[in-house]
Amino acid sequence: MNLRCLGTHVIAAPVLLMSMHVASTAQASSNAQTSSATRVAAEMTLGRLSPSESKAGDIVAVRLSDDLRSNGQIILKKGTLIKGVVRNVGHSEPKTHALSMIEVDWMVPAPEAKAVQSVSIALQSVIQVNAADPATPSRAGSAGTAAAQPARAPDAGAVAGSLTGLTSLTAASTNPALLSMPSVAAVDHQTTSAIETSLDSPAAGPLFKVGHGELAAAGGTRESVDLFSHLNNDTVITSPSRTFEISSGAQMQLLVGVRK
Repeated sequence: MNLRCLGTHVIAAPVLLMSMHVASTAQASSNAQTSSATRVAAEMTLGRLSPSESKAGDIVAVRLSDDLRSNGQIILKKGTLIKGVVRNVGHSEPKTHALSMIEVDWMVPAPEAKAVQSVSIALQSVIQVNAADPATPSRAGSAGTAAAQPARAPDAGAVAGSLTGLTSLTAASTNPALLSMPSVAAVDHQTTSAIETSLDSPAAGPLFKVGHGELAAAGGTRESVDLFSHLNNDTVITSPSRTFEISSGAQMQLLVGVRK
């Protein structure tokens, strides 16, 4: 190889490396732009979540109170029903903080935007105000939902009809935008193991603390729940008491990851 040819190779190598870096950076930027996270208010309209009564296979439904948007584009319209299926109900030993828990899988309807590849839903906050005490003040904790209204009876026929034909849009992996949300925090191995053992549920990836909720019982007592998720269309609700109830009228805030 002559000196001129060698010089050409020496100059070409850094140019090739720089081109590869630019391409890699552009691809990472593109991935970041196609993933987003947002919040949307919702209300529970069907079913009941109670560790003393719920069982695997039970159905619940929540209705979006606002349009679900990603970068200004409507993904799911206001009024859309999202079905939840109870996967597990568990109870742990008194020495642990969480004495009762329920795991729910969310079934996401087909999105309005055809370019959406996956949607990840997790329950971030819930407020339950008993219908007998509508004046009970409430706050949405860190999520900031609107004041809860008294529970109202849903139109069972309309709800059942609207649930027909729902499609599961399961995320292939955790939406990276969800991990940057302030309310999302990784859970230590001990807590993860205790929850999954109590639910008799195999690990579905890392578990995250997503939020919490406040429930007002009929007698005026209040109960708190903590909300966890694997960030893959699932929610684990835990409570330090052996009983709690989330039913129609509960005001919720959903944390949603959208991947295009």
